[in-house]
Amino acid sequence: MEYQRYNDFEIIALIKEGNNDAINLMFDKYSKLISKKIFKFNLYYVYEDMFQEGQMILFNSIKKFDDKYNKTFTRYFEQNLERKFMTYINKMKRRSDIFSENINYIYESNHNVFANSHYYDILLKEIKSILTKKELEVFVLREIKNYSVKFICNKLALEDKFVYNTIHRSKAKIKAHFQD
Repeated sequence: MEYQRYNDFEIIALIKEGNNDAINLMFDKYSKLISKKIFKFNLYYVYEDMFQEGQMILFNSIKKFDDKYNKTFTRYFEQNLERKFMTYINKMKRRSDIFSENINYIYESNHNVFANSHYYDILLKEIKSILTKKELEVFVLREIKNYSVKFICNKLALEDKFVYNTIHRSKAKIKAHFQD
């Protein structure tokens, strides 16, 4: 089925009758409009998520569309899509505002960002007595400073298998030490 041969009212009638091909037809017809709106609202960095969201809005618009209001489906769907994207943008702005207002609290509460907890030095001293030098180095980079295994492998010129085994062995030693 090609959407050029049908108008929206005919396709919506087919969908309401249960024709699955008609749904795919509408998705094909409005995929360019969804993409256009994603770029209009500068949401291309989350393109796939927004495209999927646009398809869900299209499906919901089809279910709720009523032609007795003398509106075209295209305009109805476009309005629903724009409202959803504006809501998403406002939500992201609010999150950004909340983060910027509470940045000091967030950094103070997270021990992996800048400052460590009060018990960090005591714990580190205890761990130094348990682990070998290489185990300590790998453990601190991975578990305390939260670096990726790939970064640790490059920094220390180690194989990733060695890093994983070292972390596992270090955790087992620490666990055994503190359970005694």
